[in-house]
Amino acid sequence: MGLFGSNTNNLKCKKCGTVLPDYDRLKRHQEKAHNKKKEKCRVCGAEFNTTDEIRKHEKNCK
Repeated sequence: MGLFGSNTNNLKCKKCGTVLPDYDRLKRHQEKAHNKKKEKCRVCGAEFNTTDEIRKHEKNCK
């Protein structure tokens, strides 16, 4: 069936079949659910599942 489910506004994860309403949510889902690589803060070494999480953290990390 490819990337798209029955509703063309929804995107389907190729790895698990989860259907999400837009590309940004699909990307976040794939990072959290299927990406084994953790993002590491350059300042304190804390690890995060997504690039969004690390960006938010790094704004306040000193």
